[in-house]
Amino acid sequence: MGSTAFDVYRILNNYNYTTVTYDSLNSTSIGNVSLGNYSGVVNDSQSIEITLDNQTVRDWLEYAADTNYSVKNYGIILLPALSSTTIKGFYSSNNPVELVPYVSVVYSKNNVTDTVKLDISEYVSLSDAPPSIIPANHILLQNGTAYRNVLNFDLTKLPANVIINNASLEFTLDNSLSYLTEETDKRIIIGTVIDSALRTDSLFTDAFLLDSVKYSVSLNPVFQRWNDGNLPNLGLSMKNSFELQNLDNFAIYSPSHPDVTKRPRLKITYTPRSQ
Repeated sequence: MGSTAFDVYRILNNYNYTTVTYDSLNSTSIGNVSLGNYSGVVNDSQSIEITLDNQTVRDWLEYAADTNYSVKNYGIILLPALSSTTIKGFYSSNNPVELVPYVSVVYSKNNVTDTVKLDISEYVSLSDAPPSIIPANHILLQNGTAYRNVLNFDLTKLPANVIINNASLEFTLDNSLSYLTEETDKRIIIGTVIDSALRTDSLFTDAFLLDSVKYSVSLNPVFQRWNDGNLPNLGLSMKNSFELQNLDNFAIYSPSHPDVTKRPRLKITYTPRSQ
């Protein structure tokens, strides 16, 4: 029930919403004149209405009629205001028609007044949440403003010519610093990092809770490929199952936690191969 506050600005550059990242944006990408704003307490399932700048919407219609029009329509951005004290999620265009965002335009032409509803759009949600939100000596997996993690392992002590019979990873959830609801899907997806620069991952498997706090996952195929040299050892990715759908927060004890019994623990059972 905190305050939700944001301003609406023009986007000044053309972006592909399927590939754009936060780092792609800068101060020259966003207009500096507010086209509309909202501030208030938004209850769940409540719709809100914002009055937009008339000239901006007129420019959209002109550009739709003539792509050579000088003012381009590259979309708008909703930027949180400093007075905002909560995170709210609104329905996007990929939802039932009665829930999608739309712009209602009342216009006059040739002394005739009419209304048009603009309800076809695309969107992307970007965040610059700082690393300081991560609790000390913890791994943070966050939904909504999605945070992921990569765990790296030094396998130099493992003989090269072995058969890995079992490789199991266990890690522990800190419930006191986590935000989970009864509806939360508590599975954590473990992936294999295949690109060290982009942190692209593949070969996913689910880690499940053994009890209220302890996770476990078997990773035999991945570690065998690492040890054989058939796959580069770039680490394991960790992410939530529904990181774009809610605001769950998983705080997991990290390898640097002072209580060694709570640190992630990897156990490998192997058999030497005959030479």
